[in-house]
Amino acid sequence: MRFLVIIFFVFISLNILKSEQIFNGKNLTNFYISPSLDASVIYPLERGHEMLSLKKKGDWIQVTDKQTGLVGWVLSVDFTSQKPKESMGKKNYNLIFEEFKERVLEMSMAIESAINVKTFKEVKHMGGAAAYVIAEDNWFNGKRFQQQAFQVYEIWKGINQSPSFLSFRDSNNNEKFIVLSGPHRPRILKSNK
Repeated sequence: MRFLVIIFFVFISLNILKSEQIFNGKNLTNFYISPSLDASVIYPLERGHEMLSLKKKGDWIQVTDKQTGLVGWVLSVDFTSQKPKESMGKKNYNLIFEEFKERVLEMSMAIESAINVKTFKEVKHMGGAAAYVIAEDNWFNGKRFQQQAFQVYEIWKGINQSPSFLSFRDSNNNEKFIVLSGPHRPRILKSNK
């Protein structure tokens, strides 16, 4: 049994070592849920965005985003092993995020003032179109948390003008769920933790 455990860890280590850093070489490309242009877009990736490649399938590479931990697919022609120089015309996600953060914290104060329920404590930027919201622990037990999560996501997506990623976390920074763009409407994915 001990021998099998050692073999298992060696196998996992070799697979992790096989993955290599790759970078988006286009000004903007998409991170897909499956290897198809018709698949749902998880979120867009700006030029220079770093991913870890897992495996190749035709014109596609299965990747992990180091910032969010999500696994998805990208077109291999859009990625390179060398980090490109930043594009001057790229979207300023940091400025966009500051506007989003201000709106979310204002929304939180308005909810608390109206119905005396504490909601969001902090909003953090993960880079690009990815962010996370730290919520009050009791908020996750309320009746309205999913509706409010979708409202916050729609603000983020609207400001980004593109599919986006938004994680909701408790006060200990444990991810509870994420909201992603779906084919017809956003959807919630529960955390595996």
